[in-house]
Amino acid sequence: MTTRPTPVMKHLGRWMKRGCAALLVAGGLAAGSAQAQAPLKVAFMHENPVGQGGWTLSHEIARKKLQEHFGDAISTSALDGIAPGGDAERVLTKLARDGNDLIFATSFGFMNSAVRVAKRFPRTTFEHASGYTTARNLGTYQIRAYQGRYLAGYAAGLVSKTGRLGYVGSFPIPEVLRGINAYTLGARAARPDIEVEVVWISTWSDASRSREAADLLIARGADVITHHTETSAAIQAAEQAGVWSVGYQTDRSPFAPQHHLVSIAHNWLPIYIRKVQAVMDGTWKAEVDWVGVEEDATQLVGWGPEVPEEVKAAVAAQRQRMIDGELKVFSGPLQDLEGVERVAAGSVPDDKALTGMEWMLSGIIGGVPN
Repeated sequence: MTTRPTPVMKHLGRWMKRGCAALLVAGGLAAGSAQAQAPLKVAFMHENPVGQGGWTLSHEIARKKLQEHFGDAISTSALDGIAPGGDAERVLTKLARDGNDLIFATSFGFMNSAVRVAKRFPRTTFEHASGYTTARNLGTYQIRAYQGRYLAGYAAGLVSKTGRLGYVGSFPIPEVLRGINAYTLGARAARPDIEVEVVWISTWSDASRSREAADLLIARGADVITHHTETSAAIQAAEQAGVWSVGYQTDRSPFAPQHHLVSIAHNWLPIYIRKVQAVMDGTWKAEVDWVGVEEDATQLVGWGPEVPEEVKAAVAAQRQRMIDGELKVFSGPLQDLEGVERVAAGSVPDDKALTGMEWMLSGIIGGVPN
């Protein structure tokens, strides 16, 4: 027997159809809204553990501030202790497969891995710190830390009594050589007869080797010690010997409460904000991006309690000259250790020349290891 629909049943049927359709539309809108509001996934990969301080810590500090700046619009994550080479390539691959929209590889040693992985994931944006190779979806970025090095060297030249500065070097890559040369130029600007000696230790994070190098430099008469390493061992050696120290990458003053001169700190936040915003806006492009004193990316922090006010004032004046464009760190003429002219009189090297700097200024003691 077939039951004929009554008017009430017809009305109920039409209401249920409209209700179901409305639910489907509402569900679709909700899904679309959720999709539109999905946060940009941003990943960071570090070579050394954050707990060691230094370079990696400076990036981690910026990552946390970046998250605060954008709030729920982005989602950030970080992995540290990743060795360059096969391990780095494996981790970068996993980060791309996990759906990260933007990946920052923060070590020079990650460059070749970033190039290879970026090629396999053309829809993912990659950025590499301190390198020089770019691709369609791979950019590089760096802080003009050599500006901070120059200013710290100027301060070191002003306070040194022996006229001899000690420098603990890691590896002779362009970034490190730029820093040594800039530090020397700053010191010579304050005191033309200053001597700078470098002891190379071929490691970023071996505290014992850094300490031994600092002790050796002090024994040879250096009364200001600086370093390009992850650890604070050189700073601690200087403190115990009662000589000045210049920290690098982050504020090292807690390790030298009495004899710390100043630290050169990296402020990566301006770069990270700009890169993330560009990806969100769809305006990102592969480029070599360098940021310096004009955006407060390289900073002098942690002035020690014994530093004379006139030294701070003199350094501040030099920094302002740098911001105003009057002071160029690598103004020629400049010669290398073999007496070859590297920068002609009246000239200033461009960023490409600075990126590939593999020479050391004439007069620096220690040379460039093979």
